[in-house]
Amino acid sequence: MEANKPAVKLADDEVTYKQIKGVDNYNKTIRCTYFLVVLFTEGSGIHYIDDTAFPIGRNQLHFLFPGQHHHWETGPETLAQKIVVGKKVFENFSSTDEFHFIRHNLNPVFKLSDTVFDAVNNEMESIERDLQTLAADQAWKNILLLRMDILASMMKREAEGYIKNTLLTRSNPAVRDFWNLINQHYTVQKTPKWYAEQLCVTPNYLNILCRKHMNTTATDMIHQRIMQESKNLLRFSDRTIKEIAFDIGFETMSGFSAFFKKKSGFSPTEYRG
Repeated sequence: MEANKPAVKLADDEVTYKQIKGVDNYNKTIRCTYFLVVLFTEGSGIHYIDDTAFPIGRNQLHFLFPGQHHHWETGPETLAQKIVVGKKVFENFSSTDEFHFIRHNLNPVFKLSDTVFDAVNNEMESIERDLQTLAADQAWKNILLLRMDILASMMKREAEGYIKNTLLTRSNPAVRDFWNLINQHYTVQKTPKWYAEQLCVTPNYLNILCRKHMNTTATDMIHQRIMQESKNLLRFSDRTIKEIAFDIGFETMSGFSAFFKKKSGFSPTEYRG
């Protein structure tokens, strides 16, 4: 891991930091394999994410997820901090509903209050110092990863407000009921058909509602909840992978491993390691 050097191809377990000052015409649209978070202290210009234009401004936090395309054109007064996070590090802290819904609902920019901005800014500056220390002492890596967890918690808090006050309030009541049912039954019921029956709608209509209001499929919402719990158990419990597979409701460890690999890009053993 290196501080102040942008990575062209970032390793899965790598984090980099860079300051952005003034005009930065990063105009090559690319499909990212990493997670990007940018905190703008001051700024102007446009950040294009998946062909949507987001004006850059003061006290803004911008997200970019693996698989998205982006480029930006910043104005001369721009001052920002950019942290680029490798895919495995991102998978470690992104196992929450908040990150999932931000990604699928095209809400990658948050205007922060002065208090929240100061807190996020301090953490990002600390990550820069951690990276400099890490260059001389690899044992510092665990501290850096803990710092990333803190930053992720702050981002999660901002996302919670968006989900509660905007996303769910404007969605169909059936979608909210569907999500509540998933949280209760995801270890046993893993297909939309059962949930649609409980809601007295067809699976096709349930899927239409999810696409319209959440910009994702009914199946993906179920899988997201399964992955969230799987990641939490792999990270924070000492249970074996076989035990976790059965806890989550898989009949075999191989079935669980194949599901986890397909969704995250890593086997459960690789993720835990």
